[in-house]
Amino acid sequence: QAYNCLIHFYKSCHVVPSHSMKYWETDQSIPLPWRDVACGYWWRYPNPHSQHVFSVDMLDTRVEGDKLYARRLIMKTNPLPSWGKHFFAARRVAVIEEVVVDRGKKELVWYTRNIGLARFMATVERVTLYPGEETKMAEIQTNLVGIQTSMAGTQSTMAGTMATMDETQTTMAETQTNMAETKTNMAETQTSVRKQCWIESSILGFRSAINKFGVDRYKKNCGPATMGMQMVIEEKLARDQVVRLGLSEASNPCSCEAKAAQCEAKAAQCEAKAAQ
Repeated sequence: QAYNCLIHFYKSCHVVPSHSMKYWETDQSIPLPWRDVACGYWWRYPNPHSQHVFSVDMLDTRVEGDKLYARRLIMKTNPLPSWGKHFFAARRVAVIEEVVVDRGKKELVWYTRNIGLARFMATVERVTLYPGEETKMAEIQTNLVGIQTSMAGTQSTMAGTMATMDETQTTMAETQTNMAETKTNMAETQTSVRKQCWIESSILGFRSAINKFGVDRYKKNCGPATMGMQMVIEEKLARDQVVRLGLSEASNPCSCEAKAAQCEAKAAQCEAKAAQ
């Protein structure tokens, strides 16, 4: 179906679809549960890092089983570089955003493509939100397996201390249980954000320069975009907490204004990382 063509094309795409297209990806995280972040997707605009977003309109939605599909029209005002103004004078760009939310799998994926200035620079973004990374826990588990292997070797040479070894194995089993619980808690309190971007220009003679400009701008903006989304979610959760507790809005310590300096520092770190 035409509705899902973008989703189906990029869903399993892990490499550059064409030789002329530039591709870049990055992994980030938001220290909030997936449920909150998935809800926050729908009201992430406006935020302090989305001044270029002019409007957001819902085009259609539908539900199939445990999945929600939606499509939105977003108007953005990203400025063109000085040399790009020689090709187009448009100041606003229309963007189509398609999203699929899988509650059973706990995964939200949105795909964004510009339908304005596509000849100048066609950009497709794929963002995946899923419960937190478990890499560190996997490393600890690997070390735990190594310890168990060493204990098995020791067990074969220390038959006289079997009782002690049994107690140690029991402790190890309890530790593994605690590790599994910790692993679950980590997944529930952190959301991983995987961002992928495909950029291609049809302007002959300027294709490489335009592709590079697009990727560099995406690298610079993707970090602040994630932080802006996090700020809005935290602000909404704090307001909800204020309402539940019956407190005044002035007592809210998590306002966007209070976090502005902190986010600017994080944005600088993201820019430095992108430059590497």
